[in-house]
Amino acid sequence: MAWGISPRKTAVIPLNDYNPDHYLTLLYHAFNNLNWRVGYFDRDGIIGYTKLSWQSYAEEISVRIVGNNALIKSECVGYQFFFTDYDKNAKNLELLYNEISYVEFHLKDNLQTSTQELIDSIPDNQFIRLDNPPLGYKEKLKGFLSVFKPAPGYTVTPVLVLLNIAIFFITWAIMIGRVVAIAMLSKQNGHADALQTLNMEDIYLSLGFNNRTQVLSGQVWRLITGTFLHFSLLHIAGNMLVLIYIGSLLESKLGKWNYLILYLLTGICASVTSVVWNHSGVMAGASGAIFGLFGILLALLSTDFYEAIAKRALLISTAIFVAYSIIPIGRQVDHAAHFGGLLSGYAFGWLAYLGLKYQKTVTATISAKAFTILATALCIMAAPVYQLKELSELGAQTQRLTNELNQDFYYTDSLNRQQRLQLLSTKSMLKVDTLGRVGKNIGKLRLPEKQHKIALIKSKIIDLEQQVYRLLYLEFKEDNKTKYRQQIYSTTNKINDLRSEWGTLEDAE
Repeated sequence: MAWGISPRKTAVIPLNDYNPDHYLTLLYHAFNNLNWRVGYFDRDGIIGYTKLSWQSYAEEISVRIVGNNALIKSECVGYQFFFTDYDKNAKNLELLYNEISYVEFHLKDNLQTSTQELIDSIPDNQFIRLDNPPLGYKEKLKGFLSVFKPAPGYTVTPVLVLLNIAIFFITWAIMIGRVVAIAMLSKQNGHADALQTLNMEDIYLSLGFNNRTQVLSGQVWRLITGTFLHFSLLHIAGNMLVLIYIGSLLESKLGKWNYLILYLLTGICASVTSVVWNHSGVMAGASGAIFGLFGILLALLSTDFYEAIAKRALLISTAIFVAYSIIPIGRQVDHAAHFGGLLSGYAFGWLAYLGLKYQKTVTATISAKAFTILATALCIMAAPVYQLKELSELGAQTQRLTNELNQDFYYTDSLNRQQRLQLLSTKSMLKVDTLGRVGKNIGKLRLPEKQHKIALIKSKIIDLEQQVYRLLYLEFKEDNKTKYRQQIYSTTNKINDLRSEWGTLEDAE
């Protein structure tokens, strides 16, 4: 089996005394007999594509005549899961060798005539050229180090990959350093629980990760920095492998500067989509921009930018990968960024096509920039800034006050009646008043619809709890166990009903 970003199988066949034109004729008939679609044929070589089947979604078979040798290659067009070709390319070459022998046997008496007829039928101009193949730089990726080495037609992609990798290790070194520093300081100061209360979200935000509240509050630069940051080694490894694949297909077709600009613009569009969609948490990763590149490729495949037969093979393989990857499954996947990148990339792909076709690439790039700026500005202005952090802080304050009040009202057996009354009247009732104010503030927070409904329920619960504490205080102060008991039970039942409603809301999708 062949392995790699672009799995392939190659062979060099010496022609010896064989006429190159005769050999190409055998190849042409062999391709047709195997039902491989021929996209290019000339005296320097041939390019064809296998049919779609359950075992394959197209391999490119090419033969180049170089000197007195035929360089034969079968290469997977699409992105291969687990980076293996499952022996498809080796089987293609075996089929080709057998078919050449078959054709040679049947054409041996009129090979000269067939060759002349075929050579005479070659058109003067063909869409595909061997020096600019449909697979772009992808077919030149050989070996592990080649994917990191800039070369003509493949300059920006390896730089982006190396930059992402460098940033990943730098940010993780900083994070580990901070955690170690906090641990050492907490040990010196005797705060053993400092690491347990460590807020990783704050550390992520300090490093430039994307976040709705921060962006909508003016930190728009996070839309770009977030595309170069990753959460784990697996996260960056997966993204960089796909970036190498799609970049090797597109960069040579778009030109390095157009490619870089469109990569960044789709990354911004993906990030702002994520900001609008996700109400909380931190977001990061190059996948939004990568899906933008796939959107660009799909747009180009919707035009006459690629030759028809090559386009069919690329379209099938790309559509399968995108459809599989875009399925919104998994809570830890930023699907909003993927959709935002894909849709913006498709729009920018059409702009790029028109720019290349009419030699107006500068105009197309300016249009893409204007679209990104306008869409980003509209999203930021229209999206509300939710007060989720404030909700969390008020929730923690509520829990602290409730714990203290429960301690005051139920666990003060060591105090005599006068001491307990003094405690309740001077301290506890002030806490009850504070609890009431916190409850009202929770109900006023600006939150997403579901959280807002829950916040209103919390506010009502706190108001009722406040009433219960006041009744308990009166009960103790007046030393009357029956006067307020029914009202306490009734209020408690209302609290339980609201808690049940709260649980139903949280369980609802």
